[in-house]
Amino acid sequence: MGRMSSASLVHAVISSVFWAVFFGSLLGGCEDTCLDADGQCTVSTPCEALAFTCPSPTATVITLGVGDPIVGGVDALAAPGDVVLSNGVVSAVIDALDHPHYVAPTGGQLLDLVSASGDNDSLTHLFHAVGLLPGDSFHYERMTTTQGEGYAAVQVHGRLDGYDDVRVVTRYEIRPCEPGIRVRTEIQNRAIETRIWALVDAWYWSGREVIPFAPGVGRGFEQPGIIDPVEASWERQPFMLAGSHGERPATYLEVACSEEELYGFHSDQISAVGTEPRIVQPRSYEVFERFIGVTDGSALGPASDVALELRRQLHAEQYAVVRGQVEGRALGDEVRASVEISQGTGAMAAEDRAAFTQVVPAADGSFSARVPRGHTYHAQLFNFGRPGDSAEVTVGVAATEAEFGTLTAEDPAELELSVLLEGSADFAQVFVRPADEETRQSVSARLFGSFSSTPPCAPLLGAPQGGSPACDRVLVRDPVTVLLPAGSYDLFATAGLFATVARETVTLAPGETRAVELGLSRLDIAPVGTLGADFHVHGGASFDSTVPDFDRVQAFLAANVDVIAATDHDAVWDYADARAALSADDRIQVMVGLETTGHILFDLTPGEDIPQVIGHWNVWPMPFDAAGPYRGAPWDELVEPGALFDRFVQAGWPEETGVIQLNHPWSEAQFGRDLGFPRAVGVDANQPLPREDDGTGPGLVLRTPPGAAFSNADYHTQEVMNGTSNEDLQPFREYWFYLLNQGIVRAGTANSDSHGLVDGVVGTPRTLVWTDQTVADFDQATFNRAVRDGEMIGTNGPVIEVSTVDAAGAPRTPSVQHFAPGAAGLVHIRVTAAPWVPVEEVRVIVNGQVARTFAAELMHPSDPFGVDGALRFEGDLALSEILPGGSADAWVVVEAGSPLPVAGDINCDGIVDTGDNNGDGEVDYRDVDRNDDDLVDAADLDEIDGPPEACDRDQDVGPLGHPAPPARGEVGYEFLAVTPGGYPMSFTNPLLFDRDGGGFTGPGLGAAP
Repeated sequence: MGRMSSASLVHAVISSVFWAVFFGSLLGGCEDTCLDADGQCTVSTPCEALAFTCPSPTATVITLGVGDPIVGGVDALAAPGDVVLSNGVVSAVIDALDHPHYVAPTGGQLLDLVSASGDNDSLTHLFHAVGLLPGDSFHYERMTTTQGEGYAAVQVHGRLDGYDDVRVVTRYEIRPCEPGIRVRTEIQNRAIETRIWALVDAWYWSGREVIPFAPGVGRGFEQPGIIDPVEASWERQPFMLAGSHGERPATYLEVACSEEELYGFHSDQISAVGTEPRIVQPRSYEVFERFIGVTDGSALGPASDVALELRRQLHAEQYAVVRGQVEGRALGDEVRASVEISQGTGAMAAEDRAAFTQVVPAADGSFSARVPRGHTYHAQLFNFGRPGDSAEVTVGVAATEAEFGTLTAEDPAELELSVLLEGSADFAQVFVRPADEETRQSVSARLFGSFSSTPPCAPLLGAPQGGSPACDRVLVRDPVTVLLPAGSYDLFATAGLFATVARETVTLAPGETRAVELGLSRLDIAPVGTLGADFHVHGGASFDSTVPDFDRVQAFLAANVDVIAATDHDAVWDYADARAALSADDRIQVMVGLETTGHILFDLTPGEDIPQVIGHWNVWPMPFDAAGPYRGAPWDELVEPGALFDRFVQAGWPEETGVIQLNHPWSEAQFGRDLGFPRAVGVDANQPLPREDDGTGPGLVLRTPPGAAFSNADYHTQEVMNGTSNEDLQPFREYWFYLLNQGIVRAGTANSDSHGLVDGVVGTPRTLVWTDQTVADFDQATFNRAVRDGEMIGTNGPVIEVSTVDAAGAPRTPSVQHFAPGAAGLVHIRVTAAPWVPVEEVRVIVNGQVARTFAAELMHPSDPFGVDGALRFEGDLALSEILPGGSADAWVVVEAGSPLPVAGDINCDGIVDTGDNNGDGEVDYRDVDRNDDDLVDAADLDEIDGPPEACDRDQDVGPLGHPAPPARGEVGYEFLAVTPGGYPMSFTNPLLFDRDGGGFTGPGLGAAP
């Protein structure tokens, strides 16, 4: 069974066939319910069996006021009005009813959960639901708090969202000494029809953060996610664990009190665990009682120890303690040494053993864990994510204790890295890449299996989700020491797009120590009068990032970007403490902003049965409120874009000088949530956009929502390049061209959308803005006017300067301002790039079509590591050679870099979606990746009935291809080394030629160049 794509998730979950097949049992009335008229829980409950002791027992509940201290951590979002339960061991934050977060329609959910340290919150959000569809989550309407002898509690009352005849109540209770909170939820079906419910806690991970784990055969970290058929996704598990891997990590656990086991599934986006799905008769109840806990650190062992103690008290399950010792130098870190413990023997295949827990040896090499008695256990040592050849032991556990003995870790090598920029220590980034295939094969690894949200790292120097070192890269200012597996490596140092790249190759034996110093030089590539900006950057404040603020700001500086728009998801953040610690404001300007992120599906597109969201929007600047809900951001759910823009103004966004950006307009949906607005509403780029609301999805693009002051198209910029890998460059580019052809002019930008140190490189790509501003005398309003005017280019290396003159003889450069062309009718083009950036062609685009390509005329540097050879092309082009005849308006964009990969439009929506992935020279259904694992090739065709119906908008498409990666020693290898997954590309904003004197109207769809 293959993993389901995000786009098909919602279709699968709402399948009535699924419900009919999956649920066969009936639930009668629940005798232990306490959902009475007052909603008070007074009956004896299963969690009452729990008893913990400690020296200073306490339990408190408070409602946060202005100025009250709040819990900390990478995901901490508590604000005044939220409620805090605490007992000195843990603290839990329940968000206020009017502070809803993410997928939940209201507050009353678990927002933050920390251990005694109080600063390790790694919980994005935990909400309650009976399914994954709109209307399946809980809408709480009333909250009460109580404190009594030996307990403190919060109780929230409400209904199933959208169903007044389904009532719910959840009680959060904290007792002295307990390493977590007790939670009891009751739901009553007061309707006349039966309901199908799986009463679950939905742990929202959102990718790139916490990694879930559940014991089971072939499971542990290797969870299947949402699979096809959907009914196979739900599995039994004695408990659930989830570990974060950031700067101050925490590990979470859940154990059922009212059930023998949990029932649910796990993906890198969400875990849903609770009761087994059941059919609930009219007037019947469903009750779920559980214990949710937290422990310090990223290792699962302490959390699974708590889970087994809970199961001993609740279910009389006896445990034993297994101990062992790891010998070697690589200790005290989950990446360098980790032990996974499973039921089974070494003679069994790993997928046949039942994964149980994972521990990190202490600094002295010792480790221990609790395990259920009466089984045989296997301990497997992992070094740098790779299983050791001889580091495994098997023991039988029948008594209270057992010994694994000694496991021997491989001896790592050690590198001391330093980088000099113009002869002085400065901020830089070093990429560590295998120098030969043998090393690549031997060091390639993931952190804990399939939920690392990244490709394998080679080598795995640190957790991909956290700070430096992360995966295969290291931030460097002062000399940094890293441990890594023995092998041969190319070490690449970079200080951004406009500096040289340095490389040194080293071969390291086990235990060897080597100091490497890499030297870089600045290059005069960025034109005078420009500032380089990245308008889409995330850090730990985003729900899908754990990179610490200090490392995030250090990455800004290592990229040598001039301006950053800090655009964390659904929370305003300013990085002030890290900026101050690094004296960053002397070198970079940070504009505080926000990325709004639709989570709650609703009826957006007329005529669609499947609910949607409006995608993602960036906005800057925004006022930062260090203690307020969402840190000053507005709630962004259940409205069209124009109404959302009203909320920006209400939150303090300066309408006259701020910027709104349409992000990644054609990205595929993720977990059923749309990432781009035009794709969400079903725009067909073969058809013009309706100028008036005609009741269709495309008619929403230009409409003004009822009561709104803004239209849905009142944004200023659109991402044309998003992400270091250029994954969706071609569809974003085509949508931008589609709008320009209709006279709908928005400035194009290029941004990294970096969430950490691994998924994207800050400043690659970036936007060069022509402005009188400098970093030293920066004025946001003046700078943003240049952005709104489109006086900029986007690039991940090549720099294009284009100029012409207008009819009055004044110089003109690309922007969103139209003008009449000059009588001379010449366009001057100049392209430069750092020597390590290949530029294979320059393309002149007229009305969306390539009108002229320059390739043979280009110059190429002889030394990719040198400082010479920046100029690649310079020349004049007559407009008469490229513009169509007559007086119709036209537009010109210039691009430079690699040839674009071959792509086709399989579903005929006017936007390319699939590459020539099987290499047969034709883009068709044979190129579609149908199972997210392997492309369809000739061997698979007998499983396909034949070509799908022509132009079926619902058929599978993609992926888009990339140019073949250059091998070591080939042209472009250096570029790829510091631009993982990308290929060289730059573009200008348009020259808008008003040739008929009536203002720019756009040449129309299908206009010929």
